Amino acid sequence: MTKKTGVVIVCDWFDPAVRAGGPVQSLVNLIDLLHADYDFRIICGNLDYGTEEPLLENTGVWTDWHGKAQVMYLDGKTLSRNRIFDLLDAHVSEEVVLYIQGIFSLYFSIYPILWWHRSKHQKMVVAPRGMLHRTARSVKPFKKKVFLTLAGIFGWFNNIDWQSTQPDETEEIRAVMGKNAKILEAANIPAGIPPYKPEELEKSPLKIISVGRISDEKAPLTLLQVLARMDFPVQITLIGDYSDEAYFKSFQQALSQLPEHIKVTHILSVPPKKMAEYYQQHHVFVSCSKGENFGHAIAEALAHGLPCFIGENTPWKGLKSKNAGAELSLESDVFAAALEAYRKLSYEEKAEMSRAAHNFAVQSFQPEKYHTQYKALFSMEEPDYE
Repeated sequence: MTKKTGVVIVCDWFDPAVRAGGPVQSLVNLIDLLHADYDFRIICGNLDYGTEEPLLENTGVWTDWHGKAQVMYLDGKTLSRNRIFDLLDAHVSEEVVLYIQGIFSLYFSIYPILWWHRSKHQKMVVAPRGMLHRTARSVKPFKKKVFLTLAGIFGWFNNIDWQSTQPDETEEIRAVMGKNAKILEAANIPAGIPPYKPEELEKSPLKIISVGRISDEKAPLTLLQVLARMDFPVQITLIGDYSDEAYFKSFQQALSQLPEHIKVTHILSVPPKKMAEYYQQHHVFVSCSKGENFGHAIAEALAHGLPCFIGENTPWKGLKSKNAGAELSLESDVFAAALEAYRKLSYEEKAEMSRAAHNFAVQSFQPEKYHTQYKALFSMEEPDYE
């Protein structure tokens, strides 16, 4: 039996964390698909995004994750620089890949990178997870600029293998890390595609679902401006947590000013396994996000047959040409017009769009491609960089 390649993943959040969104889902999908080929160990925090409630009571020990990986959750009692270094000393070797998620976390990015430089081990891959996107860097820009400047001066990012998930991210990494950055492209892996199941929904009101944090970069205020322009009944479910109190107050204020025929339900978080129920209860998915590194919610909505009306700055291209939704400029009147046009479609035309959305997801899910890309990403041999 061939020995599996070891991969030690270091990240702030992992399942059962749900509020961190895409980064957690990316890792869950990766391990679900590739666990037969790799021996995964995950070192992560014991809190969900923006909360103080522990995920597990028993921390600092290895925990089995569905027979597919071993996970060690660390909290205030078990988390320190020395603890991180000791774990990496024990579990990362010349035959094991160190795979870091993100670049700005002290314990789960910076310390592991510093450890790697000290250890002189061969293989480390850093996945920025969209954190080098100009929109992400515009949040707390001064701190991030200072950190990136210091990292450049001290050479913290020298000789690192960077993971890009799509061509736009490749350019973002190169713009920040320099033209000589060593970049490998390995796409985010969506969840498996369920069989197509047409839902018998009432024609009216239009039922919209939107999933994403209540934050400036996800732009839910723009979505509320879209809703304010609609002169017909709408029911919308917004699923997303928040960490910026001031932005959330602005969101609540805008919510309170919507006309009575717009009915809004806001839910902070939903466990991933229950999301299917929500997608099945709606006609379309809408997102006014300023940018997405991947957009797991978009992938899942398409997989459940929901046409997606989204901003232009995502990897999801060609929706309109495939009759699966549309990529739109981030203007409230443009989104409102697109949704009004959808509302006026016949039942048969909407059913065609639903089927087309599901087909779009099926065509986008390419397991063989993912296996090939991650084999190159985790290879100990010198790969062909982008």
